[in-house]
Amino acid sequence: MAETVELLLAGTDTTAHTLSFAVGELALNPRVFEQAQATVDSVWQNFGAVNTEALKQLTYIRAIIKETLRLYSVASGSTALSVERDTMIEGKLIPRGTKVFWSMLAAGRDSEVYPQGEKFLPERWLDKNKEISSLPMIHFGSGSHRCLGEHLSILEATIMLTLLLRNFDWELVNGRSSLEQLQQNLLIYPSDAMPVRFRLKK
Repeated sequence: MAETVELLLAGTDTTAHTLSFAVGELALNPRVFEQAQATVDSVWQNFGAVNTEALKQLTYIRAIIKETLRLYSVASGSTALSVERDTMIEGKLIPRGTKVFWSMLAAGRDSEVYPQGEKFLPERWLDKNKEISSLPMIHFGSGSHRCLGEHLSILEATIMLTLLLRNFDWELVNGRSSLEQLQQNLLIYPSDAMPVRFRLKK
């Protein structure tokens, strides 16, 4: 019961956070927006709703969620790790017991790992011929401490974004500045609260 409650509570703000930034990036990337809507419309034509079979066809929408998490990680601040044994990194000794702090936000934009790291390219998660598509989502942790809600959150975000794409078009009121002028507490968030203008899709 405790784990169920934690899944529901921990998944509320975090999933909403990811969806907000996905909406923002789609508004600024018309090509991706159009392809996403075409994907959703095709699924709707075939299945009439989001069901188990339809979800198998929504790989592009899941890729959008993953790409959003890469650029706007939920836990965006510095994360502390403890070195378990003396370790050499690029010729420098990191002694056992040292606390190492790293930023998920910076890691997700590392151009050595993610080519064109500053660009919103959901396709990178669909190309099975490249190493990038098989990279783990670091934002959910790893090993025995990996987030229990990872698959649930991806599922929720995929369904919600699919419904938004099916029913609405939208634009950012303040344009790109909403995604560039960010503040941070526990999460990162747009300084202007990212106002969005929605309109029913024709």
